Amino acid sequence: MIPGEFTPFPEKVPDTLPAASGGPPAPPPKPPKLTARDLIEPGEPDRRIFLADYVVVKDLAELLDLKPFKVVADVLHLGQFKHADELIGFATAAIIAQKHGYMAERIIA
Repeated sequence: MIPGEFTPFPEKVPDTLPAASGGPPAPPPKPPKLTARDLIEPGEPDRRIFLADYVVVKDLAELLDLKPFKVVADVLHLGQFKHADELIGFATAAIIAQKHGYMAERIIA
């Protein structure tokens, strides 16, 4: 090496790819817009349940397709302390059913 001669440093490789190599990934495609007709399931069951004057909490949970602890929590939120094997009245059951999108109807026995 001759004194005073300049040797350039090796070129640093960039951490990112240049824009010419494709750039950032494309965003995912948007889902199709739903219309009111699309929201109705073709085989959706009727959202009505039929109850007697009193119903067991876990039976109500089964009718609503819920876990019993969810219905117990709803009953507790209404100010009643019941567990899954206890009875609740029709009015309480109707409120809980309505909260979960069901219409409760009383059966006359």
